[in-house]
Amino acid sequence: MPTTASTSATVLTTTTTTPPITYRVKRGDTLTTIAHHFHVAISAIVSANHVANPDRLTEGQTLRIPPARPLKLVATPSQGHAGQAFQLMLTGAVPSETIKFEIDSAASKYTGGPHTASADGAVTATYQTALGARTGIYTVTATGNLGSTAQIRFRIVAAATTSTT
Repeated sequence: MPTTASTSATVLTTTTTTPPITYRVKRGDTLTTIAHHFHVAISAIVSANHVANPDRLTEGQTLRIPPARPLKLVATPSQGHAGQAFQLMLTGAVPSETIKFEIDSAASKYTGGPHTASADGAVTATYQTALGARTGIYTVTATGNLGSTAQIRFRIVAAATTSTT
């Protein structure tokens, strides 16, 4: 009687999670100041602790602070042509933080106006390149007034030329 052998591969994955922080409320603390201190949304603290009234904290009360979202900056597309718009998306900033985007190239530097991070720490901006923008790598630095900083690069490439013969 023939036998068949079967093999199975086990794929191991590692997930790194940061455990919540325990914080004891001090006199004068508010959810806003605690959330800013730990770079998390107020709603995340309320949800993690089933806070009935977010306007009332008790001195000595223990709160579980969920881990802050990782800071991430994405430029879409990552490569384009002069005259094209690039969307800049920052996630993981401090809620309500003021963020400025600076775009540097070999030829110039541009700093955009301030943007305010949403309650979940997201900010979106659009950078419109000029029709005559130089080809090369452009470095985007997002800097917040509460300490968030992230950097990404995008590339402007020469437009394809067509010839007529």
